[in-house]
Amino acid sequence: MVALAAAVALVSLRPPLTMQPFVAQVVALRTFMTLGWGLLGLLLLATALLRRRLARSRAGRASSSSRAGLRTGALGLVLVLVALAHGGVLLGRGMSLGPLETSDTSSDTPSDKAAFTVMSLNTEREDAPVQAVAETARAVQADVVVLPETTAAYGEELAGLLRGAAGELTVYTAVSPPYGWNDEDGDGADDDSGAHHGIDPVRATTVLVSERLGGYRQTEGVAGAGRGMVVLEPVDGSGPVITGVHTYPPVPGLMGEWRSSLTTVAGLCQDPPEGLVMVGDFNATRDHALLRDLHACASAGEQAGVGGLATWPTHTGTRLLGATIDHVLVDASAWVGQSGEVLTLPQTDHRAVVVRLGKA
Repeated sequence: MVALAAAVALVSLRPPLTMQPFVAQVVALRTFMTLGWGLLGLLLLATALLRRRLARSRAGRASSSSRAGLRTGALGLVLVLVALAHGGVLLGRGMSLGPLETSDTSSDTPSDKAAFTVMSLNTEREDAPVQAVAETARAVQADVVVLPETTAAYGEELAGLLRGAAGELTVYTAVSPPYGWNDEDGDGADDDSGAHHGIDPVRATTVLVSERLGGYRQTEGVAGAGRGMVVLEPVDGSGPVITGVHTYPPVPGLMGEWRSSLTTVAGLCQDPPEGLVMVGDFNATRDHALLRDLHACASAGEQAGVGGLATWPTHTGTRLLGATIDHVLVDASAWVGQSGEVLTLPQTDHRAVVVRLGKA
């Protein structure tokens, strides 16, 4: 029993089957494992000490008292060490709870692209109040806003609310075909813009780009990338290549699609377009096999010191518990995360990820 429990804990550090059912879900919750293994380990150590004291207090049991609680204590020590290892990984990725360091954009020229701020938020089928999203985007001075599970209509409303504070923002949307039990379109046809209210927002990804970054053209996303992949290229070729993504979730009935869509999205980092900034809901953590090696990309969230904070689910009540499944991945030769923040907004199960990017 001791060996089995220790093995389970050790496997959680470097799980060999992170893309398979059950393991995929467990390994995503490193913060819970840190807390859980740590508390259980301390409990077992306390139990072992208590057993040794009780054994020593019994007359004529000296020989057995020397062994009392040894196995329990050994297991407790292993679990505490595993918890410390998990915690060390999280600290290395960044657990900063401080505010984003913003810059004075009033001095920026309209074509200044040396530094800009990216914000990602899965609005949970547009349940997040658009006013709250606008207030957050305005507060962090977002130049790029990536919104999985969000249609063009919501994006246009948001752009209207931000007009003036962020200049003009252009709205781009990509919509995936209906797929599986999770798509719940209403009656009526919809077009590729996602503007029809009958579309299920889960199929759409919407991206807003400030005029400060210059003009952009939308190109077709890579096939098999999941739900609504937005690919934006700078018209003059000098700005970031912005990609908004939303892979399928690792839930029963969609595990194959999750692996396939994550493979497609992660594959972009093997030979990324120059200046790539890929943002959104990856439905995977850096502990899943396909995101462990980012190849030519880097996690801007980790560089900014917030890559260990939980972006889902919000009902844990703290950024210290949950899974980090929303990311900002960048071409490591072009961009670096300078500062970041993870923010909780109302009525969505995801937290917003905000990263200030600068030239590498």
